[in-house]
Amino acid sequence: MEVENNNNLPAKFTEKRKATDKDEGDDAKRLKHNVPNMLDPLTSASSVSNSTLPPPQSPKKRLHLEKQKPRQNKDQNFMYGNYKHYYGKRILDKDFHDIRLDVLATQPELFQDKQLLDIGCNSGHLSIEIAKKFNVKTLVGLDIDRSLVNDAQMAIGSLKRQNPPGSRFPYNLRFLHGNYVLEDDVLLEIERPQFDVILCLSVTKWIHLNFCDAGLKQAFRRMFLQLRPGGKLILEPQSFDTYKRRKKLSEKIRENYNAIELKPEKFTEYLLSPEVGFATMELMGVPDHCESGFKRPIQIFTKRLVENDS
Repeated sequence: MEVENNNNLPAKFTEKRKATDKDEGDDAKRLKHNVPNMLDPLTSASSVSNSTLPPPQSPKKRLHLEKQKPRQNKDQNFMYGNYKHYYGKRILDKDFHDIRLDVLATQPELFQDKQLLDIGCNSGHLSIEIAKKFNVKTLVGLDIDRSLVNDAQMAIGSLKRQNPPGSRFPYNLRFLHGNYVLEDDVLLEIERPQFDVILCLSVTKWIHLNFCDAGLKQAFRRMFLQLRPGGKLILEPQSFDTYKRRKKLSEKIRENYNAIELKPEKFTEYLLSPEVGFATMELMGVPDHCESGFKRPIQIFTKRLVENDS
């Protein structure tokens, strides 16, 4: 069987094939210019439907456009002060040692065999040390960040594998996820005394910025109601000048910052007022931290042993 040789085709067929090849080449050129690159991340659905498209942009120009796009404020992930590596700034040596433990250790009897609540416990490092060092009966750590609570629960799980079930520590620890600020003040009516000590360490600023005066006042009243007679609120407030750096976290926080009237220097007056009801306040101490920003006074507010005690 002979194979047809196209080179021997008549001239009219050869010319026809050349014309066809030329048309196909022109079509290919038109397609190249008119069809968008579907792998180009800057190609949009609207541009696909247009019959004419802008010329492709160079990588350098695309990079320039990327730089001009507004960036999300990554600090918004930490709008509650829920910094994952918060304790990295608190620890002064390679072994965990939060300098505030030295202040708490001046009155260990406040914690021994007592039931504690730690509000804003973060990843639980300080709560764990308090439960271990002071032999507390129980300690409940509460934080608004679920991932930090998961980290704390994992740490407890690891400690339980290292300690027999018969020992108090770490079985005296529990961590919960939740917002301490209630949705409505009416829920305060169902609060009952259940703790001997409540810890609120470097948390008031974040309650204040996110929930303004009303939220912080409600939290203070809730702390009082949850304490048994004679119970202690151990408070470490941040100074108001530290609020300013965080007011840009969101528009709502900016509004709250501008509306704040209950400044930290008024906390003691408010906590001792009839609106809350604590009987006394004493200065427990000031951590001697190497960074001045962490040298915050730690105060003890005591609830009356008897409601009508004067």
